[in-house]
Amino acid sequence: MEMARTPNAKPPQVRTGKPPRVMLLFTYCYTILTTPFLLAHFALDILLTLFPQTRPITGWSLNQAARMRVVKLVLLYWSRLRWGDRLTLRPGGERNRFEVMHPRSPKLYTGALSDAGIQPEAIGATWTPARPPPPALVRPELTVVLHFHGGGFAVGNGRDEDTGYLARTLIQHMGCKLVCTPQYRLSSGTNGRFPAPVQDALTAYLWLLHEKGIPARQIVFSGDSAGGNIALGLLRYIHEHGAELDIPAPGAVALWSPWVDVGAAIDQDMRQSPNYKTDYLNMEFGRWGAASVSGNMDPSGPYLSPLHHPFTPPMADMPMFLHGGDREVLWDDIQVFAQRYGDIGWKVHLGVSRQCPHDILLLGSRLGFEREAEEAAKESGKNSDNGMFFDTIIIGAGISGINAAYRIQTEGPAETSYAILEGRDSLGGTWDLFRYPGIRSDSDIFTFGFPWSPWKHNVSLASAEQIKTYMRQSAESQGIDQHILYRHSVASANWSPADKNWVLQVEVTGQDQPITIRSRFLLLGTGYYDYEKPLEAAIPGIENFAGRVIHPQFWPEDYDYNGKKVVIIGSGATAVTVLPAMAEKAKQVTMLQRSPGYVFSLPSNSIITALLFAILPISVAHYLNRIMWLLRSHLTTVLCRAWPGLAKLIIKHVTIKQLPPDIPWDPNFKPRYNPWEQRFCACVDGDFFAALRSGKGNVVTGTIKTVTSKTIELDSGERLHPDVIVTATGLKLRFGGGIRFAVDGRPFEWSEKFAWRAAMLEGVPNLLFLTGYETASWTLGADVSARLFVRILREMQGRKATVAVPRPSRSMPDKPMMSLNSTYLKTVREVLPKAGTGVWAAKTNYFADMARAKWGSVSTDLEFS
Repeated sequence: MEMARTPNAKPPQVRTGKPPRVMLLFTYCYTILTTPFLLAHFALDILLTLFPQTRPITGWSLNQAARMRVVKLVLLYWSRLRWGDRLTLRPGGERNRFEVMHPRSPKLYTGALSDAGIQPEAIGATWTPARPPPPALVRPELTVVLHFHGGGFAVGNGRDEDTGYLARTLIQHMGCKLVCTPQYRLSSGTNGRFPAPVQDALTAYLWLLHEKGIPARQIVFSGDSAGGNIALGLLRYIHEHGAELDIPAPGAVALWSPWVDVGAAIDQDMRQSPNYKTDYLNMEFGRWGAASVSGNMDPSGPYLSPLHHPFTPPMADMPMFLHGGDREVLWDDIQVFAQRYGDIGWKVHLGVSRQCPHDILLLGSRLGFEREAEEAAKESGKNSDNGMFFDTIIIGAGISGINAAYRIQTEGPAETSYAILEGRDSLGGTWDLFRYPGIRSDSDIFTFGFPWSPWKHNVSLASAEQIKTYMRQSAESQGIDQHILYRHSVASANWSPADKNWVLQVEVTGQDQPITIRSRFLLLGTGYYDYEKPLEAAIPGIENFAGRVIHPQFWPEDYDYNGKKVVIIGSGATAVTVLPAMAEKAKQVTMLQRSPGYVFSLPSNSIITALLFAILPISVAHYLNRIMWLLRSHLTTVLCRAWPGLAKLIIKHVTIKQLPPDIPWDPNFKPRYNPWEQRFCACVDGDFFAALRSGKGNVVTGTIKTVTSKTIELDSGERLHPDVIVTATGLKLRFGGGIRFAVDGRPFEWSEKFAWRAAMLEGVPNLLFLTGYETASWTLGADVSARLFVRILREMQGRKATVAVPRPSRSMPDKPMMSLNSTYLKTVREVLPKAGTGVWAAKTNYFADMARAKWGSVSTDLEFS
């Protein structure tokens, strides 16, 4: 078994599955006669284990050495007496975890699996720790290991007493969620010779795919010893017939002390191996299994001896984890196998357990090698990626990420697999994070919402709760929610040039160790601000304040501000939103601003919108209404920038009409900048001004001298006496979600690179980020990038390319990605990528940008390989 077959070796004679009765009788008699000698030798070996120097390996403990000797004796009797397990399809102690699996169409069992005497049959299988959920509830994080047990093809049953320890070890340390161990037909029984084991393996795999609804990429083939041979046989069959029979390849394969040269067990003497004395396998066991499983075929052929017949992986980039003990008789074969298969394209990782015998994953608890078995399982989890490989990973289940998912699954290449990783326990992004009073969109919902999911309410500026509900319903209506992995935070992302994919280290809430997920493309829907830290504004003496200080980004749940005097420091959209909302319950709410901004009223209901929906079909009304709001937003921005003086006069006139007599327009509403040099603040139906007119709201313009325990003192001498201070001072910029990015292990800075079409990063392969507009709804810009992304995918498919890298073809001046001069955007050059000219310019015009994304060139300064 341990030595490679010589090229001119003759194939052995054909053997049947069961030995003749005369031979069995002779074997029984021989075993009885030799029992005294065997027991005496056993007793002597046990005595020798008492001393470390006389143990097979001095590093073994007494427990390990003694157990090894016991297992070796039991296996010898088992081999000589041909004691195979009697299989039954009754549940037994596994109860409802045991399932009967039936073969599918006979047409699927062709080629090497077609045999007139051996037909596919129903088999049993044990699930650990439970059966999988119904297909509708199978989520992307559900990784299933389909494990084929060892036992020389002749013994074992895949039930708890056989593979229970193995299954629990894989779940606890490999990182999979479920383990399925089929009870394949044994060669020691009737109709158990080849191709029966591989037929049964195929039956189990097809059952998982079609009856359980588990995607192939979420299934890991696994097998120990002879089970590893079966797993390889099934992979070879998919390699040969998968395309014609529509049988997809699994996500990964893990092989534990695999038996990869069955023919050698017959032709060669295992006792010549240097590891024979440090292993429990014996020559009789190997020959029994080899002879009984080969039946009417040559055991040195491709299916039973894959060591000598390498085949390419049925799916590119399929990881193979290979493990063995360096003191087992199969170790030499395992090393040669790893070398040969690695040479033809398999992504092989060879793990070794030092001073360990054969198949510690199956027998670790019986041999005393539990720790080594657990370490091996952990190593497989790190290197097999838990079967988590996708064409595209979207980071962030906010409005940008969900929209991108829709574009991928409706416009991208067919069969493109994707998953959305979300660090929080709910979708929504911004609208799930912020909980401050009155939170709502400051853009109209008709352009902020999804173009493929009509907004069904009549309000134009929606609340956070309405937006989150809308996002959830939209995602559910398209099945996007089934692709979201919640509580998955990406810690690092490294581009591997050798594998041509991204390797993500992902921290999962409730798990001690991060998991590894691979993806060909990375799509960032992480926004542009820091979820964990707000912008730290310098407020002198704020630490002295005895009352409550709250930042809107971290609003305390169920905070009661009824009857309190509140000061909101800030003049942006948040402050304009919070003031009228808090004024309903608070005694007094004052917005303290260093300098004023533009505040403009928008109606919650549009007469034109209502008219469109009243007289037109819903789909037509939605389309025209969206176009109307797009044009309105675009023209407003163009007019304000083209004629800022006129825009100022109009805004001044409208604002003065809404102010109470005791709050003057100058200095409280007279900005030092032109319209749309900073973002407008919108208020719904003039609620901000209504709060001022009610007397419960106020605006004070000035700079803070200091904050004491009870007051805010201004440089003007005025004093405010709040019970609560709300620091609405802005957001802290952060790009890429705080993930540590690297290319081939070398970190890079976003701010040092140009952005190609404001979506991809100079010199960084297969990475695209989603950004919006400063002067329009964020979703519009994100949708431009998503449309561009699916075009790139289709272009790569047409070119048969796997990598896309933007590279400037000429030098150019660098510009900021965002041109507004708001306080929180002053660090934009330090955080965001650089903009340039041509295809490296920033987004500025939705209509032009979308046209370029849908019909413009995607090859200018973008290299494909």
